[in-house]
Amino acid sequence: MKKYRLTGGLLWGVVMVFVILSAGQGVSAYQIENLANTPKTGDYVIGPGKTELTVNPGDKKLKYLTVTNRYGKDMKFKVEIEDFTGSKNLNENIVLLGAEKGPYSLKDFLRPEVSEFTLKHGDRITLPVQINIPNDAQPGGLYGSVIIATVPDFGNGQEDSNSAQGSLNIISRLASLYFVRVNGAVNENGTLREFSTDKSVYGSSPINFKTLFENDGSIYVNPYGKITVNNMMGTTINEINIAPYFVMPGSVRLKEFKLQRGFMLGRYKATLTLNRGYANVIDEKTIYFWVLPWKIVGGGVVGLIFIIWLIQMIVSWFNKNFERKKKK
Repeated sequence: MKKYRLTGGLLWGVVMVFVILSAGQGVSAYQIENLANTPKTGDYVIGPGKTELTVNPGDKKLKYLTVTNRYGKDMKFKVEIEDFTGSKNLNENIVLLGAEKGPYSLKDFLRPEVSEFTLKHGDRITLPVQINIPNDAQPGGLYGSVIIATVPDFGNGQEDSNSAQGSLNIISRLASLYFVRVNGAVNENGTLREFSTDKSVYGSSPINFKTLFENDGSIYVNPYGKITVNNMMGTTINEINIAPYFVMPGSVRLKEFKLQRGFMLGRYKATLTLNRGYANVIDEKTIYFWVLPWKIVGGGVVGLIFIIWLIQMIVSWFNKNFERKKKK
């Protein structure tokens, strides 16, 4: 019987064939590159902050998340997965749920390639994130997040230079949100609850507008539109574009906008035109506000009072002198 043995070159070829075949089966590797001239800002950044996907049951999608270290030193990071949901609290847009599953849970279907990594200052990692939708997924929305958190490293027995002696080390967490829409019939329903200013009379700009949108449906929506401001003559003096923003199902979202402009005087009309983000349904609402610069108005009132007083003095003087002439 003949015996065969693999030479070094042949063995290397077999390894390369295995790697190529594995790559063809969807294996992806993270990549780290160093960005020259990265400023030392004592923080890190991730991107994108939001990913939207439309899928069918059984789909597998691959997305990428980047993390850049700007701490000015080596940093260790860990990768966590959490569901999130909306809120009725106007001060919070979403609520991260920790170990708890949300009503539209995605956490079991998000698979980052690694659970931790270390970056030198200026390093940026490109991290693959696999989204595996089950075959029995129901139509509607699934919501989850990939969270990148810092890991304090006291392995050298020294305390982190950013923390004071004896104090707790601060752990930072940044979330990248994933909005997945499974194709099929869903209930899309939202309502513009409010469009207003914080005051009815201003002394000067900025003018503060706020909108309140409630999502009564079963899936998130992305309202967008604009605010048009007209003066007393009906002339458009400004338009504020409202970029699409998400509103989670069963939640209320407050958005605030500022109009910063030079001299303003009189009564103004503001019209909000808001597309609800589905079926091209558009809401329109108009409000009015005044801008009365107190110094100018006050000066005008003082001037008017002075003019009235002056006219009264002239009339009084004229009447007195006219009566004297009549008596003579």
